[in-house]
Amino acid sequence: MCVEEKLNQFQKEIVYEFKDKALLCLALTHPSFHESQTSAPTNQRLEFLGDSVLSFILTDELYHRFPYSDEGHLTQQRASLIRGKTLSALAQQINIHDYILLSQSERKINGHLRESTLEDAMEALIGAIYLDGGIDSARNLIIEWITRLKGEIEENIPNHNPKGELQEWVQENKPNSKIKYRIINENGPAHNKHFDAEILIDGSSYGVGSGKSKKAAESHAAFIALDALPGSSNERKKEKS
Repeated sequence: MCVEEKLNQFQKEIVYEFKDKALLCLALTHPSFHESQTSAPTNQRLEFLGDSVLSFILTDELYHRFPYSDEGHLTQQRASLIRGKTLSALAQQINIHDYILLSQSERKINGHLRESTLEDAMEALIGAIYLDGGIDSARNLIIEWITRLKGEIEENIPNHNPKGELQEWVQENKPNSKIKYRIINENGPAHNKHFDAEILIDGSSYGVGSGKSKKAAESHAAFIALDALPGSSNERKKEKS
């Protein structure tokens, strides 16, 4: 069913080598491939699994990157990362369309390029990687793919810019003041770093933030500073609660 050479090529595309190549083959098997054998396995069960794995990984990543965001905000953040055409764009990025197994009739009408087909194959691939290598392998690849496609996660979060808000507050309330961020701690392995950032305004510390990237730590520090400044949006939220 799957050609060994093609599987090896695709593994180079995704920079992941399967221990069980049968899982990879199954992830690439579109339902149309077994037109005459409707009971033969396809990628639909893996797609079901991969959808949940993707949601969990993004939820867990956002939960730890943004320890100061509430449930509603985290839900919006997750949706902003994986809504609409993002999955098909991720699929195109790793050229999965070149390796999907479809019926001849489907391929003739470019079914391998259809967005729904790409999205399903991408979710199935995530499910297969999770079964083959565990949650850490799936997490590392998903975060790498999203970052390569969209940039750092922090840069793609709508209505989440505490550093910008702090800059506006300083310009309005302390126009001659200077804001400085400095990383005061960095630890953890390369795939799971943790950073602590201190924020200084005119040389005085206004708090320390933490995160899984330098930008996340700096954003958290800015949020903490806003929490203590009179007239900031954080301060207004506290007054309402």
